Amino acid sequence: MPFVSKTVEVSADAASILAIVADFEKYPEWNDGVQGLWVLARYDDGRPSQLRLDAKYEALEDSLIQAVYYPSPTQIQTVLQQGNLFKKQEQLFSVVDTGSSSLLTVDLDVEPTMPIPAPMVKQLAGNVIDYLAENLKKRAEDLASSG
Repeated sequence: MPFVSKTVEVSADAASILAIVADFEKYPEWNDGVQGLWVLARYDDGRPSQLRLDAKYEALEDSLIQAVYYPSPTQIQTVLQQGNLFKKQEQLFSVVDTGSSSLLTVDLDVEPTMPIPAPMVKQLAGNVIDYLAENLKKRAEDLASSG
């Protein structure tokens, strides 16, 4: 099961970054790989608990149903419930405020349904996570500079 992780320094506070991660329905605005995203269910406090994500990354295209968890005030996790390309797909977004900036870490753990060599899966997952982290960083910094 390939696991990849990426940490980037973001010129924005942790709360702003987490707000962007939690605003799932706006992902198509800043992430070209997300074709559509819908909140299917919410916790009693209004935060999303289940999502449908239609994604296309490089040559892969899938519709995923994901559960959403909030393990701590500085983390948001998505866990695959249903999809065609993966048996397992878990993402964890963690943010640490460092004062003038924040450190954003995105972890991705995937297991494809197809027999694909692990190095190839790891490379693809690495490309996806690099793209996701850099786009999230850009979104947070753009909003911070315009706010």
